[in-house]
Amino acid sequence: MNLDVNRGLETKVALISLTDRGTDTIQSIAKGLPNEVIRRLYVHEKVYVKSDPYKEALGESHPPKGPMKHLEVFSRLRDILPSLWKEYSVLIFVMATGIVVRQIASLLDRKDLDPAVLVLDEEGRFVIPLLSGHLGGANSWAHQLSDQIGAMAVITTATDVRGMVAPDEYARRYGWKVEPVEHLPVVNRLLLDRKFLNVWASYPLHPEHHAWLKDPHYRFLLDQEKDQANVIIDAFPNPSIKADCLYLVPPILGVGVGCRRGVSSEVILARIRLAVEQLGASLKAISGIYSIDLKSDEVGLIEAAKYLRVPFQTFRSDELQEVNLQEQLSRSNFVREKIGVDGVCEAASLLGAQRGRLVLKKFMGQGVTVAISVENSLS
Repeated sequence: MNLDVNRGLETKVALISLTDRGTDTIQSIAKGLPNEVIRRLYVHEKVYVKSDPYKEALGESHPPKGPMKHLEVFSRLRDILPSLWKEYSVLIFVMATGIVVRQIASLLDRKDLDPAVLVLDEEGRFVIPLLSGHLGGANSWAHQLSDQIGAMAVITTATDVRGMVAPDEYARRYGWKVEPVEHLPVVNRLLLDRKFLNVWASYPLHPEHHAWLKDPHYRFLLDQEKDQANVIIDAFPNPSIKADCLYLVPPILGVGVGCRRGVSSEVILARIRLAVEQLGASLKAISGIYSIDLKSDEVGLIEAAKYLRVPFQTFRSDELQEVNLQEQLSRSNFVREKIGVDGVCEAASLLGAQRGRLVLKKFMGQGVTVAISVENSLS
């Protein structure tokens, strides 16, 4: 089962327990997670104080071993939750559901921003995807944990209960984003009531989309029928769509950025927004921010990528120069003298877009240059 919720981003899981038995359960879960998943265990101090094995796992008596080497101790849940909410894409609580509901209530934002939240009893007999069932992948995680530790997954989302796959679940599977999120309730209700949705894609779908193409609850339209669509696959959404329609936005825009040392993330984000707006695209279509390896430690770029929830990747100067020459991109004598390449942002955007097509040439201002390329096919 694919648990990836963001292409190119690390999946980070926090497992939280208040009791001895609950801590045994989160240890069991942590042991079974895929190696690429970053996990950290949080246990209440009352468990730690009376349990020598946990002290040893923290390295106070012996070197930490197994999943317990990723353990931290807390005294009050409400003190650690705000930071966990921002840092982790999945939160797994082993405690009463009521405790979790009260603790997270003030942190709720939007379904496309909130992490997946799951709750298990301390014996690990039941697992409830409490929040972000589709976009955050909580339902998928519940099924994974069910297979892993034998817990019964308690799924309550209406589409899943009726044996349907909601459009936001397909979006999660393919690493796409929903826009506008506010239209999801209406579109999902239409799926439940009418038993099907009309889909129009502005790009050819691939073999990996076969399951969706064969789903009897979706009807894929021809170009001349796209006005009937309830789901549109496109990186360039029209903001004035009807209420029973939404976009699934694939991450196909590579944003190349060059900047002066020390430029703030706010300035970089403002320039990226302006560039994306000029194209009429969605920020959700950005696959990543790309630059030269000399900028690998540039805080403004790192923070901008973190804000947009996309990867930040850099390329060697020889890689960029090869693209500059092959594609006859814009040249800057100043950049050439400083770092030895004719230009950064255009070539970086093309490499980020898997050598797609440059759709916005170098766009300069406030010490930042931005260029955008589009991939030749869906990601």
